[in-house]
Amino acid sequence: MAIRTISGKTAVITGATSGIGLETARAFLREGANVVVAGRRQERLDEFVAEGGAKALGVQTDVAVAEQCDELIAKAKERFGSIDILVNNAGAGMSTKFEEQSLEEFRKLMDVNFWGAVHCCMAAVPVMRSQAQGGVIINVSSILGKRGMPFETAYCATKFALAGFSEALRTELSTGGIDVSTVFPGFVETEFFGSMQNDVGMALPPFVRGFPAEGLAAAIVQDARFPQPEIVMSLDAQFINFVNTVAPWAMDAVLSFGAPFMQSGRSTS
Repeated sequence: MAIRTISGKTAVITGATSGIGLETARAFLREGANVVVAGRRQERLDEFVAEGGAKALGVQTDVAVAEQCDELIAKAKERFGSIDILVNNAGAGMSTKFEEQSLEEFRKLMDVNFWGAVHCCMAAVPVMRSQAQGGVIINVSSILGKRGMPFETAYCATKFALAGFSEALRTELSTGGIDVSTVFPGFVETEFFGSMQNDVGMALPPFVRGFPAEGLAAAIVQDARFPQPEIVMSLDAQFINFVNTVAPWAMDAVLSFGAPFMQSGRSTS
């Protein structure tokens, strides 16, 4: 894979109103890229545009709606002339017992975490194919897209689906000048965990420190510059991936034993 230029290129980032997405947008802006941020909170988008000036564009987008993703890509191309980088970062979480979740909740999570990326790729790939320089697609999955966890059946399903989709898309588009990369973060310090639906009171041990969102953003920008097939980010994610690869039975045993202790009482946030 060739080293790509960031400065002067156009990066579209979904889920960019907070956390990983916002820090990634800022990182691309510092590298001189034109940055298009997408999310549902208009006031957050406006704040970023004020920060980025002429090199920034905010498009209010619900990635679960295909037509809104089409509009996002169309507005980005109209404003800056190309779609060079697409970061599919939009996502939602849910911790609940499998038998207590509804199909509606399950499908809603799939609509955002999986179909949102598919919608944006469907809109962006034809544009990238028409460009001499092709493009880069970076899909932000999760280490839970490599290893399933108790009370995360729906979330894991969406992230495993995204990982499989990305792998297939990578091989399909590789000869057309389009690189597809998948990022598998562990626990990242954002508002994501505190704001997600948490019906079992899932709680992290107090000694667990999240990976800085700024650090993950820097890795995503580097990935856009020199695309890698997959990146497993942070020590916790790398440890889980390693143990699950060499001894999945041990990971099963640990998680089965630890499941009752992962709950701190029922709550909804």
